[in-house]
Amino acid sequence: MMIFWLVAILLIVAALLFLLPPLIRSRATERETLARDELNLTIFKDKLKELEADLAAGVITQEQYETAKQDVERDFVQESGGDEGENSAAEQVDRVVGRAAAVVIALVIPVVAAGLYGLLGAGAAGLEPEKATPVVQAEGHEGTLEEQVAALRKHLEENPDDAEGWVMLARSYYFLKQFGPASQAYAKASALIGDSDPNLLADWADAAAMAQGRQMAGKPYELVKKALSLQPDHQKALWLAGTASYQAEDYKTTLDYWQRLVRQFPEGSENYVQMQRNIGEIKQMLGMSTATEEAALQKAAGSAAGASLHGVVRLSEALKDKVSPEDTVFVFARAAKGPRMPLAIVRKQVKDLPLEFTLDDSMAMRPSMKLSSFPQVMVGARISKSGNAIPQSGDLQTLQGPVPVASAGDLELVIDTVVP
Repeated sequence: MMIFWLVAILLIVAALLFLLPPLIRSRATERETLARDELNLTIFKDKLKELEADLAAGVITQEQYETAKQDVERDFVQESGGDEGENSAAEQVDRVVGRAAAVVIALVIPVVAAGLYGLLGAGAAGLEPEKATPVVQAEGHEGTLEEQVAALRKHLEENPDDAEGWVMLARSYYFLKQFGPASQAYAKASALIGDSDPNLLADWADAAAMAQGRQMAGKPYELVKKALSLQPDHQKALWLAGTASYQAEDYKTTLDYWQRLVRQFPEGSENYVQMQRNIGEIKQMLGMSTATEEAALQKAAGSAAGASLHGVVRLSEALKDKVSPEDTVFVFARAAKGPRMPLAIVRKQVKDLPLEFTLDDSMAMRPSMKLSSFPQVMVGARISKSGNAIPQSGDLQTLQGPVPVASAGDLELVIDTVVP
């Protein structure tokens, strides 16, 4: 928001700097006018002296002198802008009008710009983005979500048996965080569809719980139980049922729900880890052993770390006179077969050698380009005087591989080659 206002102000100032100077007659302009008049006066006097000299020398007659003198005087008056008093008054009027116009423009431009932005631009939503209403455009539907909801509500007034329409209205209300109307719309849909859809029942339970301050007691808990009777492993229903029993302090039932739920998540996934923590907490409250959950969390932590390579980098004695302590050292791993982009890289300096290094998945430049994504890699080290990651002539390097990622062991890299 601050950036928006800063840019807007700078643009307005730039516009004013372009428009105002021509309207304001500066003192410098007045000084230039005086200097020009003084020059014209000097020229006028010189021409008169020349005419007088020509008359005295007999070059021109008296009649010719008078005619030439009138011409010089007429030219002087025209070059000076006419009558001095009249010209000064006109200039004064011009200055007053110009300065008045400058003041008006300086005040009007910012006001007009803001007004036009409000009328033709994003308006209040643009000035306060957090209050903007999303505009949804889809095939056959355009306008804000509120406008589409109003249109859908009108459609349902005329077609109250449209079960799909009621589900859509309920989801729209939920998106708008109008949980009470969302729950009522789900009730309408359920009355038409029947209690045969566990997804609908779970969504209805969610909206009903949100409508009563995230509390699952009462109707929401009844709905998730009904959903689980239709589909015992329904993920959302198990989440909500576990929450409901936890709020009711029925921890044994909570444990049952969450143990059924955790089996549905891949080991090491975020949901799996969170659910193991929840189960461990419940078991502690019940005085039960949490060894199973702790082991699962340790295993998940190990999986999350992914593949890693360890080793040491040294510099050959024969090349030590070719480097300086501040030169850059790159230690890297790249796929043995595939893209040459590093899967992991460490940047140090020659003064850090010999260097113990670790390359692992946390250093990946892309989520899809990790050490653990490739069975074999090339591991290398390079000294660069330019600090450029791309190899250049004169760099010193070493490269080993293919190295099996799963069983590489400790590596020893000796930089002993000069890049040609």
